[in-house]
Amino acid sequence: MTSANTIPEPLRALIPGYATRVILPELVSLAEREGILECIRAISPFTFEGLCATLSLDLDFDLTRGNRRRMVRLLVELLSEVRWLRRIDDERWRCHGSKKVVPEIGERGEEDGEIRFLRSCLQGTPAYLRGDEPPITFESGCAAAWEDFLGCAEFQACRTVLFDMMASGSAPETRLLDLCHGPGWGIERALDRWPAARISAIDFTDGFAETARSRTARAIGRNASLGLASAPVQWYGPSNWKGFDAPLPFADESFDAVLFGCGDPYIPPGRREPVYADLRRVLAPGGVLEILTRGLPDAERRHVPSRTFRVTTLIHDFAESVCAGWQGFSDVGENLRLFERIGFRDAGPSSGEVAFFGSSLWFMRKGGCG
Repeated sequence: MTSANTIPEPLRALIPGYATRVILPELVSLAEREGILECIRAISPFTFEGLCATLSLDLDFDLTRGNRRRMVRLLVELLSEVRWLRRIDDERWRCHGSKKVVPEIGERGEEDGEIRFLRSCLQGTPAYLRGDEPPITFESGCAAAWEDFLGCAEFQACRTVLFDMMASGSAPETRLLDLCHGPGWGIERALDRWPAARISAIDFTDGFAETARSRTARAIGRNASLGLASAPVQWYGPSNWKGFDAPLPFADESFDAVLFGCGDPYIPPGRREPVYADLRRVLAPGGVLEILTRGLPDAERRHVPSRTFRVTTLIHDFAESVCAGWQGFSDVGENLRLFERIGFRDAGPSSGEVAFFGSSLWFMRKGGCG
């Protein structure tokens, strides 16, 4: 495990919480502009059910479908984290009145794909809350936005850390599955680290296929220019796998490692145990499962203690709710119990004390039980 005193080099160049300080004012401005904060002020103190009823009646929000009620809950939790709302008891919150909602942005960094993607999500939020279909999909028309987002500095640094953790126990020809490969950023990093790795890449959409294959071809070409041979990547798409409602099309113990980057929040709640049990099935004994996601802030602050990371996670969860199929970040404690029950060992946040990455990088091995 990584401690706060040994922050991995790939994470040190990032400005902790910068995306939060940029997007938080924009999210709060949206809530003010759309009349949400006015509704909260008018009914304070309020219950969650009372707020939903008010938003439906006064702002024409359609909270009867999809994850929209959950978005309202996330916004309440976010406003509580920044201390604009105060929880009175298990049922009620009170507005702090004229209290300033957000701090100044302060130190500035480069506005990369993470910020641009979150902005595009917020732009589609008002119409989505009023019943429109999700504006961000996995079709080819949104491929450029996903390419930008999933290639941002934060995710690239996290992939590097995960591969660094896997490196010591991996053979040059390790069998790697990239689950939900997207634009191919993980494949590229894997080929840079293990040119001879035998990689299988699978996704439930063809929307990223062209980008992922092009990125992979460039990585293989770089290896060839250095005299390093790379095996062709084996591609699997929606004709082979229909997504999280279906088992993976691979035999038992097919892989030494699985990289699962940014797909966990799209697993339907009732499918989490079958999905992860199936991932354990396709791993060889002692095989590694690496997950890049975020942990939902817990009320006790045991698993996600950092205020910066809690706010960042709530912003992402709220904004990304307008993406087709988004189920939301999951509870860290529930995940720990789930992974132990399934038969993973060393199940837990791999960098729980690292800056604002606590509970976001998971590194587990297939145990011998079950």
